[in-house]
Amino acid sequence: MTEASAAGVEADVSAACRALARRLGLGEVQPRVIGRFSNLVLALAPTPWVARVATGTAGPRADPAWARREVALARALQAGGAPVGAPAPGELAGPHQEAGWRITLWRGLDLGPQPPDPHQAGRALAACHAVLATLPAVLVPGQAAPEPWAPLDEARRLLAAAPDEARADLLARLDTLARALRAHPAPPQWLHGDAQVNNARALRADATASIWLDWEDACRGPLEWDLAGLVGAGRIFGGPEQAWAEAALAGWREQGPPIDTALLDACIEARALFVVAWTGWLGADRPGRRERLAARLAWLQQRGQAGAAAAALIPAASPRRP
Repeated sequence: MTEASAAGVEADVSAACRALARRLGLGEVQPRVIGRFSNLVLALAPTPWVARVATGTAGPRADPAWARREVALARALQAGGAPVGAPAPGELAGPHQEAGWRITLWRGLDLGPQPPDPHQAGRALAACHAVLATLPAVLVPGQAAPEPWAPLDEARRLLAAAPDEARADLLARLDTLARALRAHPAPPQWLHGDAQVNNARALRADATASIWLDWEDACRGPLEWDLAGLVGAGRIFGGPEQAWAEAALAGWREQGPPIDTALLDACIEARALFVVAWTGWLGADRPGRRERLAARLAWLQQRGQAGAAAAALIPAASPRRP
């Protein structure tokens, strides 16, 4: 996406947010973009609400079930005392459709500009996992629960649609890993689904307090899938990114249950394939995205055949086997 087209999208989304605010009785608002990732986040001054608008992920996740699940999960986490961002109350949260955009509303937070202390972020993630473990598989009445390991199916759909000539090798590796992961006895539970540094923030008023945001990728699987999101990129790219991630994992270990290290290793490889698939869909035109894609592909090549990681999975070894 070029700068001009990105600006056009932001203008369209801002107009949709203004129209939605009027329709909901919130009055005239002045949308201001405060987050640009795979989706847009806009503060809706002078109200206390923030709009999350599906942009980059809107195609593969056009079904509003994704947004309904995200809102329901965040509410359940908040009710359980987990450190998360809160959706707007009742039907105000949405999801809403306006001018072709899917929009949810959330309570605004005064967030610090820097990533949170990694140790505290890891502990906060473990607190979220503890609440997530208590939640039923069906969160939204009338809406089926996602199957465990659903991100692997999503990655396969995205890779299968990619024009790149290397997709056959990537699909074969993903399929090999998927068979081994699905055979593993680690119990599934609700997960964040994208538990990486960009989704952990500190509050400006209390830099020691970490909260976890952006639950769109919420899925069901073993804890190691979320922990692969926490440390996977750091182990691929190294440097300060890895230092933060490993410190966060150390904080998580203080409160979380035992980790199956072989399963975590396989999840890191599977998640690398998942991110490659999504990068192909979103496009590698943003600053740094092409370089990170190349680094992930090089790392996967160095890993060799996925069978090595798959063979390391010994089902009877799961430390949390029921």
